[in-house]
Amino acid sequence: AVVRCSRGGKTTALYELGRMLKERLRGDDVAVIYITLNGRTSLIRWESLNPINAICRRIAFAALPRTEEGPDFAKFAEEVEVSSMAIVEWLGASPRILLIDELNQLEGMNHHHPGNVEMENLAAFLKKHFL
Repeated sequence: AVVRCSRGGKTTALYELGRMLKERLRGDDVAVIYITLNGRTSLIRWESLNPINAICRRIAFAALPRTEEGPDFAKFAEEVEVSSMAIVEWLGASPRILLIDELNQLEGMNHHHPGNVEMENLAAFLKKHFL
């Protein structure tokens, strides 16, 4: 976890770490994926009901080709359902590094609530499928 005060450069550091890992691991068949729950891909309120799908939706969105105006995440989120199994199958057996900016935006991430099944499932999914 990268923790610092507000406006301390966490997002930039995480983005640059992802860029450097992609460069260093090029050709090693390692998927390096950077997603954020902020900015253009801010969490949509209804997404907090299924945090695994919220993360998977951003992984799929991150894979889209970029244009100057870029794809519209809100439209993508409304039109495309992305399951965790689809992401796991798509990424295959190669090692995966997932960098998540603003994970604390998901409800329940700031406070540990024993029995929060959705957050426990998210943690288990991330531990099982990503480095």
